[in-house]
Amino acid sequence: MTDVDLAEALTLALTGQRLPVGDEGLEVALARAGFDRSSLADLRHRCQEEMRPWPFAVPLDERRAIGFARFDAALAEARRDLGLDGLTAARQAIRPLTRDEQRLADDRPPHWG
Repeated sequence: MTDVDLAEALTLALTGQRLPVGDEGLEVALARAGFDRSSLADLRHRCQEEMRPWPFAVPLDERRAIGFARFDAALAEARRDLGLDGLTAARQAIRPLTRDEQRLADDRPPHWG
């Protein structure tokens, strides 16, 4: 597998589509296809709201050919570089707490203030 194959596998994981990646790099290729940072964040959020998996699945044989550790590391780096690593605050759901959520919130220890 070449670096181009890895980059195209990353586009599949991030967008659900296999996109060509040239010498310009992953972020430029994504933006050229209409997937800038903001739209990728929106796509991720929509998948979460619809309870669909994100990142999208990349075929097992393709990940095997790239190398599982190499693919996972590259995906983690791409997510971090694009601001999609989950380590930043996500948009909060705008809805009241359910009865169970409210019960759990009321049952916090006093020092959680």
